[in-house]
Amino acid sequence: MIFISTCSQDTTTDIVMKELDADDVLRFNIDKPEDHAWDFHRDGFRIADKIGGKEITDQTMTSFYLRKPMYFDRIDVPKYGCEENWRREETKELFSDFFRECQSRGLVALVRSQSNKYGKLRQLIAANNHFRVAPWHFFHGELPDELNRGRWVVKPVTGTAVGKDKMMLVRAVDPAKLDLSYPWFVQERIDGEEEVTVVYIDGRTYAASAPRDSFGGEDSRKSLMENPTSWPRCALSTDEERAIKGFMDETGYRFGRFDFIRKDGELWFLELNPNGQWAWLDERNENGLVTMVADAIKSEDRAHRENPSL
Repeated sequence: MIFISTCSQDTTTDIVMKELDADDVLRFNIDKPEDHAWDFHRDGFRIADKIGGKEITDQTMTSFYLRKPMYFDRIDVPKYGCEENWRREETKELFSDFFRECQSRGLVALVRSQSNKYGKLRQLIAANNHFRVAPWHFFHGELPDELNRGRWVVKPVTGTAVGKDKMMLVRAVDPAKLDLSYPWFVQERIDGEEEVTVVYIDGRTYAASAPRDSFGGEDSRKSLMENPTSWPRCALSTDEERAIKGFMDETGYRFGRFDFIRKDGELWFLELNPNGQWAWLDERNENGLVTMVADAIKSEDRAHRENPSL
C-alpha cells in the first residue's frame, strides 16, 4: 500500500490519485488529525483513516510518497506558545522522522528532498556547472559594490509570512534602499522572452512555457493566482535535456520542477523545487503529465514490493 503524506488542500494529490489504485493508497492529511488514528511502537506501526475505513501498517506499506504535509491555516502563536502549536509541531516531527526512516530503507517514491537537500545557495552553486546563471548575492550588514550597478530583483528564501499572512514575492528593487539590518537575496534581472518550467520525472522531462509579457510583475505565482495563464508544452534541445539531467545527477534528485527564463534562445536557471506543484500544467491530463508522474510512482512501488525492507 502507498502512503501519501500531504494536507487536505493539496489539489495535486487529488489529481494524481485518480491515476492510482484508490484501494491501495492511504492519504494522510496532516492538517486533519481528527480524521486519523496512529500508533508507532517498537514492533511497527499502524495508521488508520477513520473516515475511509482503511489502515496501513508496517506489514502492508510498500511506498512513502511525500507531497505537502503543511498547515495552510496559520495561527498566531503567543509569546509562551500554545497547545495548538504544540500539537502541530509534535505531529509534524513524528511524520518527518517516519519519512526519514522510510527513506533510509529505500521506500520513498520519487521525492527525496529531505536527504541531500539543496537550498537556494547550493542550487545556484551547482547550477553554474550546467546552465547560465545571473549574478546573485545573499547579503546583510553591508551593500556589495556590484549592487550599485545594473537592475536587480529581491527574492524570498523561505515561505515565511511577513505579517498578517502576507508573503514576500519576487519584485524589482533598488538594493541601496534595502534595510541592511535584514538578510537579503537579490539577483540581477534577466530580460528574457519567456518563462519555462520543466518537470523532471526520474529521467523524463515535461516542459512548458509562457511569454514573459503575460505576467503582471516579476513573480509568475501572483499572476497565476489572479489570472491563470495557459502554459503549452515546449521543446527542449538535446543540450538542454543533457544539462537538466546533469544537474539532477549532481544533486541526487529524481524529481522536481525547474523554473527558467529563456533569453536569446538560452535557458537561464532560477531554481529547482524538489517537490513543487506541477498538476496545474496539465490538470485534465490531456498531455499525459499526470500519467507520467503516476507511472513513476507505481514503477517504484513495484520495485519496493519485489524487495520489501520495512
